[in-house]
Amino acid sequence: RRSLTRGSCGMPPKHVADEGAPLLRARDVASSGSSGFSVRSILLGAVCACACVFGVMQAARVVSFSPGGAGFHALLGQNPYGLDKELVPERVTLVAACALVEERVPAFQTAIQSWAAAAKDGPMGKRAFDRVVIVDWSSEANLWQQVLNFWNVDTPLDFFRVQDSNGADMDWVLSKAYNFGFDKVTTDVILKVDCDTFIAPGLLELNPIEARDGSKHVFRYGDYRAAQDDNEIHINGCVMATKNTMKNVNYYDERLQQYGWDDTNFYDRLYASGAMPMNITRRNGAGKTMITHVWHPHSDATQDERVISSCQNRCAINHVERQHAWATLPRAEYWKTSDKFPGGYTPENAFIKFETHRGGDLPSVEEVLGKEVSDLIVTFCRNAEFAATKCHNGCDWGNGYIPEEELAWDAEVKRATQQLKAIAP
Repeated sequence: RRSLTRGSCGMPPKHVADEGAPLLRARDVASSGSSGFSVRSILLGAVCACACVFGVMQAARVVSFSPGGAGFHALLGQNPYGLDKELVPERVTLVAACALVEERVPAFQTAIQSWAAAAKDGPMGKRAFDRVVIVDWSSEANLWQQVLNFWNVDTPLDFFRVQDSNGADMDWVLSKAYNFGFDKVTTDVILKVDCDTFIAPGLLELNPIEARDGSKHVFRYGDYRAAQDDNEIHINGCVMATKNTMKNVNYYDERLQQYGWDDTNFYDRLYASGAMPMNITRRNGAGKTMITHVWHPHSDATQDERVISSCQNRCAINHVERQHAWATLPRAEYWKTSDKFPGGYTPENAFIKFETHRGGDLPSVEEVLGKEVSDLIVTFCRNAEFAATKCHNGCDWGNGYIPEEELAWDAEVKRATQQLKAIAP
């Protein structure tokens, strides 16, 4: 800096030597000292700012005010719900089951790329799991090829293709597909997601599930009532808990084999077993999304059709459960038929494994009840406006809410209701 205002040997440069040199030199010296102080201040301020930003980022990783989050308690290493046991990635396996169709391939590609990113520690948090189980339940699209295309990390991924006992494709049954996957988990925590679920590093830090002293254990799920938009509603089926917590209720009820109520039935039984329900915390303090649904075109089923199907499942399973509790019954059985890679091609990623299994025979709740009763339930639930109110809280048509308004104008529903009530509980 001195060279800008001095010549050689400390003499003033020519452009200030002619006029007012002493004054200019004095002003330059003062300016030089002031300039040096400003640069140091700027550098020091920049360092402090960077440190503050880093501190804020670190705090934002563990702080969340979303449902299920610990808020500012997390900065002190505390949890307001008593869940003070750290959930480490080594304990967690991500489980996804798919019957992939072509129109949903882009959504799966987005999801599996997020899983690959979430399998590594990142600036916003630790990895979300250390193993992956994918169940291919008679996909129309080539799910295996999608895995080969996008699984480029050194996290073990076990791929299972499941067919019926004769080696033929099967209709999609969520309960059977996920129960098969749960049985293949070798860690003690299961993170169950859909094949269109986005995951980010840092998820586990926001979602502890246990107390150190063993006094509390929870299951975290994507409660649709906490969704911030219509898209986020679709993570209602995502759930995380210890494997033992899930196994204590025999996982999903495999008698539920059509759309609807399988997730809620599972959560109700987990709660009844003593596990505390909590939201999966979806965003950290910086607003970064940890888990959400990848948008895609949905099926042609209308909302009314979904409501009606859920009512049928709910009423049927509540009635059957009182007579034969699912927790006491055997699940569907499977057997391994091959561990050879499709086409004899060995993946470049040695962390990917492949097996083919057959089996899965188990009667549905409709088959357990018989056609006559099942047909009556179809009629009982046929009006979506009223179907949404029926058979909640473990009730069926015998002890649940029956809308009198509907009975007054729909004679067929009235007849079905009377006949169902005549059935022995």
